[in-house]
Amino acid sequence: MTEPVLRVGGRVLLVDPDGRVLLIHERIEIGEHWLTPGGGVEEDEQPRHAAVRETLEETGIALEVADDAEPVLVTRRDWSWAGVSYDQTDHFFVAHLTASADVVPHALTELERQTLIGHRWWTVDELRSTAETIEPPQLVDVLTALLAGRAPSGEPTA
Repeated sequence: MTEPVLRVGGRVLLVDPDGRVLLIHERIEIGEHWLTPGGGVEEDEQPRHAAVRETLEETGIALEVADDAEPVLVTRRDWSWAGVSYDQTDHFFVAHLTASADVVPHALTELERQTLIGHRWWTVDELRSTAETIEPPQLVDVLTALLAGRAPSGEPTA
């Protein structure tokens, strides 16, 4: 058995003016799930830059994350696609939109075209009550804290 590919990711908790968060619906080998826009860090790239780049590619929404921004959450997850296993550490940054935005993916990779099902803006209540798989599992707690003006712990989770 081959070792999983170690991967670092940058992701964005993209919050609209109504307090909803944008999630991407995708399929991977173990099934379907919803997760924030973002993806793998490329060579010489910081997680926050990957989060901004991937959000633009996956949603068509341009945003900025300050160079001194710290992640609001760091998680680790295992996943696989096309027979390749990944051990990924994701760094989540928050971005608040000042106006509603249309989601129009425009630069998807081949992997993203294969796995993408769609997208949706979710309220905290909808996240709390859904039977769908949400990644990361602690997203509703982090989002609740952010919307209440509290900073989540930001401590890495395994």
